Amino acid sequence: MQFNNTQLDAVQQFLQAGNLLAYPTEAVWGIGCDPFNETAVKRILAIKQRPIEKGMIVITGDIAHIQPFLQPLPQQVVNTIAASWQDSDAQATTWLLPIPASLQGKIPEWVTGGRDSLAIRVISHPMIAELCNHIAHADNNNPFGFLVSTSCNLSGLTPATDFAAAYHYFGDAIGYLLGDTLGFVRPSQIFDALTQQQVRA
Repeated sequence: MQFNNTQLDAVQQFLQAGNLLAYPTEAVWGIGCDPFNETAVKRILAIKQRPIEKGMIVITGDIAHIQPFLQPLPQQVVNTIAASWQDSDAQATTWLLPIPASLQGKIPEWVTGGRDSLAIRVISHPMIAELCNHIAHADNNNPFGFLVSTSCNLSGLTPATDFAAAYHYFGDAIGYLLGDTLGFVRPSQIFDALTQQQVRA
């Protein structure tokens, strides 16, 4: 099934039904689902041949949606995180944010890989940010507007950079939100919010 940017209600319903969706991100295409749907997440892990222990990145459309994750952090760290989501046009940045006490038990282990942190990025892609914001406002079960975001490819193969490549990998087994990437040079780098150390270049 294929969608365009005028069909966000249909896309949200598609995701809520436990389906998988491929979509353009900053540099490559991603494949995602509702992170709170265990069956959907495990379908992604299975088709990508990805171990659950690695955890998953989630994206959202607005830093306001993730304030519960940021409030316990020092303001200087929050400022650094916020700046990284505003300034880059070459490589996106994902942050490992500690799961606050108020959300303990509410963020599924099949997304965190059993860790006490969650990999989060406020996405720069306007269409995908709009989708995430739509999810946050329309679905009380996901007030953060989270969407799983892992590269659209089989494990070990080159990530798709357009619809044709994404369809070549997964065909009609998943849905597609049509659009172009932002042309960023590389997939997102990952930093640990507590240590400020780079986890993935």
